[in-house]
Amino acid sequence: MHSNISYIKTLLLNKFPFFGINKIRELTRLVFEIAKRDNISSTDIVNNIEIADYLNVKNYLLKLRYPDSYGNIPKNSFYLPDVDIEDCNKADLKKSQFYPKNIYYTQEVEQSSLYNRIKNLFLNSKFTEIISVKQFLKDNKFSLQAYNQRRENLFLVNEKFDFFKPCPCTKNVVCCNYSILNTGYGCPYECSYCFLQGYQNVPGIILPCNINDFLDIDKIKPTYSKLFDLPRAGSGEFTDSLVFDDITLFSTDIVKFFKENRNISFEFKTKSKNIANLLKIGGTPNIVISWSVNTERMIEENEFLTPKLEERLKSAQKCIKAGYSVGFHFDPVIFYKDWQKDYIKTIENIFDFVDGKYIKWISVGSLRMPVELKKTIENRFPDNKILDEELLLCDDGKLRYEKKLRMQMYEKIVNRIKKHNDNIAVYLCMETSEVWNKCGGML
Repeated sequence: MHSNISYIKTLLLNKFPFFGINKIRELTRLVFEIAKRDNISSTDIVNNIEIADYLNVKNYLLKLRYPDSYGNIPKNSFYLPDVDIEDCNKADLKKSQFYPKNIYYTQEVEQSSLYNRIKNLFLNSKFTEIISVKQFLKDNKFSLQAYNQRRENLFLVNEKFDFFKPCPCTKNVVCCNYSILNTGYGCPYECSYCFLQGYQNVPGIILPCNINDFLDIDKIKPTYSKLFDLPRAGSGEFTDSLVFDDITLFSTDIVKFFKENRNISFEFKTKSKNIANLLKIGGTPNIVISWSVNTERMIEENEFLTPKLEERLKSAQKCIKAGYSVGFHFDPVIFYKDWQKDYIKTIENIFDFVDGKYIKWISVGSLRMPVELKKTIENRFPDNKILDEELLLCDDGKLRYEKKLRMQMYEKIVNRIKKHNDNIAVYLCMETSEVWNKCGGML
C-alpha cells in the first residue's frame, strides 16, 4: 500500500513539478481515493488530467471523487489529509478464543473474586503486578500495532472515578439523557468503524474488579427523557456489555440490583450471544438487552469476529422468554448502493424473530467519525468500503453523510419500523436538533 501511494505522488510530481508539497498531498489523496473506489489505475486518472493550474486540477478531481456533493457544499467540507498507510498496522481478523498472554493487575485487586476467578481460568497466562495502568502507559509506548494486539493483554484494576457518568454527547446534538455504567474498557471485536480504535490508548482490555462498590442507588442517578417511560442507564459504551460476561459474571450482580430498583431501565448493549448468565438468573421488563444490528452485508464486511445477525436475533428471543425486554441499535447506518433494500430486510428479520411489544426502544444513527479516525481505519482495514462514500466534514468536526442523505435514510428506516409497531420508542443518535425537528413527525 505504501509503495502505491509513493507511486501516485511520483506521477503527480512528474506531471506538475511546480506544485508545492501541500498541493501534491491533497491531489494524492484524491487520486488514491478515486482509484480505490472505482478500482481503476491511478496512472489513467493522472494521465487524463488535461489542465495544468492547481485549482482547476483539484476541482476536476473533487468532482470525480464527490459527484453528488460537489457544487452543493462549501469546499472546506472535503477533508483531504495526507495518505499515510503502513501494512504493519493492519488488523488481525483471525478468530480465536479470548485467552490473554499477559495479565496485569494492581495490588488492591488481589482479594477480589474476579481476580481469583481469572487466576483459575487462565492458568497459562503470565501475571504481572503493576503500580497502575497510568504508570504502565508511561513505561510502554502505544501504537496501532499495540492496539492490534490488545486481545493478548488484560488489565485488572479497581475503578475509582469513572464508573458511572452521563453519556459524552457530541457538541450541538440532541442528548437522549443516557447514563453509562462503565463495566470495562476495550473490545475484542474488530468493527471497521469503531471509535475505540482512535480513542483507546491502552494496549489491552481493562476490567474493573469492584463494580459492587458502584451498585448503589445513591450513586446511580440517571436523568429522565420524555422519549422513555423510565430513566435509563446502561453499559456498552467502552466495551461490549456481554462479550466477557462468562469471565466476569458482571450481569449477575447488575441484574440483581436492577430487579430491586425497577424505577430505572438498565440496558446491556451488545453484539454478543454470550447470554448464558442472563438466562440463568432471569430478568424483569426494566432490564433491556439491546443488540447493535446492521445489514447482513455490512456485518460481513465491517463487523469482524462478531456473531451473525440471526445469532443476535435468536439471542433476543431467548432473553424475552427469560423475562427481559429487548432493544436494537441501527448504529451506524451505512450508505451503499443497496442500503435501502438491505436495511428493510434487517427490519423484517427483527420482527420475524421478536414480538414488537417486547421492544423497549430502537435507535438509528448514521455513520460518523472524528476526522482522525479516517486514517486509522485506512491503516487497520485497508480494504474497507465505508470510506469510499461521500463523508463530509460537518459543523461538529466529524465526518458524516450530507444532511439530506442522512434524513432520507432515517425516514426509510424509521417508517418501516413504525409500520410494524408504532408504540416503540425510536430515537436518533448523535443528531442535531434541526435533523430531529425535521424528522420529528416520525419519532
